[in-house]
Amino acid sequence: MIKSASRLERLRQCFISHQVFEALQPLFLITFLYGLTPFRVAKNNKGVTTVQMSFFGFINIALYILLYGACYIVSLLQDETVVGYFFRTKISNVGNTLQICNGLITGAVIYISAVTQRRKLLRVCEILFNLDENFANIGIRVKYSRIYRFSIVMIIFKMLVIGCYFAGVLHLLKSLGITPSFSVCVTFFLQHSVLSIAICLFCFVARSFERRLVIVNKVGVM
Repeated sequence: MIKSASRLERLRQCFISHQVFEALQPLFLITFLYGLTPFRVAKNNKGVTTVQMSFFGFINIALYILLYGACYIVSLLQDETVVGYFFRTKISNVGNTLQICNGLITGAVIYISAVTQRRKLLRVCEILFNLDENFANIGIRVKYSRIYRFSIVMIIFKMLVIGCYFAGVLHLLKSLGITPSFSVCVTFFLQHSVLSIAICLFCFVARSFERRLVIVNKVGVM
């Protein structure tokens, strides 16, 4: 019983955070792996959690841009898309070409913004941190653990939806005797997953400010 209780306590501690940067850690980790943010959450020598720029993050973004662009260009040259495997008409061919070009532009904008707008995102994190320090000075605690668990649940839900969608399409193509090319798989999976993760990041930031506005309104009423 003691061992099981200690295991449950350790598991519970995994879902508890005490700082805004700790609450951001799951989301920043997944965006870092996807090349959407060039920084990561880490602890400094004093044990304080901070957001740090990473040289590997910029290399990762560059690699994603090259992979994304190369696969889309190959798909465009070979005229291959998931929809194209099912329909081959003049109208569908035009639609497939437009879809590839749209995905290429979307991916380029997202990854270029990851580099050019990184300081604005860091500024948002600093604003959240400063707001929480001001709240702490007047005796108000922000429920970081709730925000932390919300980000984990949101990421898991998005990844499950994308995974099921991708597996379903792949199974359907396999049942028709069609094996999609590597470039089609990459463009199809990245296009949906990158957009979903970017939406998760936006939702998380918006929800964080919403929670703090609620606190400000409560303080104003008091």
